[in-house]
Amino acid sequence: MVFMIDLDQLKKEINDLTKDYKGFEFKYIDTDSIVVEPWTRLKCQYGCPNYGKTLVCPPFTPKAEEFIGMVNSYKTAILFQISLASLEDDIGGITKVSVDIENLCAHFGYYKAFGMGAGPCMVCKSKGEECSLDACKYPNEARPSGEACGVDIHKTIENNGYDILGIDEENNSYFCYGIVLLE
Repeated sequence: MVFMIDLDQLKKEINDLTKDYKGFEFKYIDTDSIVVEPWTRLKCQYGCPNYGKTLVCPPFTPKAEEFIGMVNSYKTAILFQISLASLEDDIGGITKVSVDIENLCAHFGYYKAFGMGAGPCMVCKSKGEECSLDACKYPNEARPSGEACGVDIHKTIENNGYDILGIDEENNSYFCYGIVLLE
């Protein structure tokens, strides 16, 4: 039987896991502060060359109306920021960090943990492969971005005290954000 550790202990574990990332910080947030709007998928459909090319991009991801129900089944989430400079300008790395945090949380009893990264899925591409639209080859590594599910990340980060512009002046980069639904 796995026992759940408290959020203070979990914070220590997450900080240890992410200690080498530049500009990494996170906070526990109330899921009521996560803004989900249907318009975010339009930005994917009309503006992203990956639309319909991976299973974690629209139109394969939950629509905002459906995702609101998922978010409402959680009370707490982890909102994290990380400097893109620490990922060598690979926005796909946000998803890896999100999955690593998700797995850590699950290990410590938060079995419902579900991470969301930023940008398009880069898992297959990082392995020199094409995404198979029949079935995900790497379901343990692939996750949708919040935006692909309808999250207005800008309003969500603003609601939680982060600068909406996300400039990381110290590392001459910018911050990207991920969410892990926690409980």
